[in-house]
Amino acid sequence: MYEVKTEGRKRRKSRKGGKLRTAGRILGKVALAPFRLGKAVILRPRMVMAAGLVGGVLYVGTPHVGWDYQCNHPTRGGQPCLSVSYCAYYGFQGRRVTFPDYGEPCRLIGFVPVDWEKLGADVRELVMSYVREL
Repeated sequence: MYEVKTEGRKRRKSRKGGKLRTAGRILGKVALAPFRLGKAVILRPRMVMAAGLVGGVLYVGTPHVGWDYQCNHPTRGGQPCLSVSYCAYYGFQGRRVTFPDYGEPCRLIGFVPVDWEKLGADVRELVMSYVREL
């Protein structure tokens, strides 16, 4: 019926420089990978917003609303408390107590740094509860 005959094949072009040049090209791509990732983040607005939000939480903390405080001295009717011994805030991390410097009042809205020790303990407890169920 049909007869297929191969007369030749295309020769593969050899790259100049050999193994050393190939290794240099691979190392160059690896070295430039962070810059490509940075360019991808900058060109995508949602990624920039997410990175800014995560950076803000790590650097500044999470927002909390001031709820409870204790004055260092007794106040008379209508006078504000100008020096407090502690401020209790409620927010994303639950109830957090801070101790401001002497003479500083409590703020209505404050940014409290993330408590990594409590977060780690909560994660450990969650993992152990899953392990017990298995």
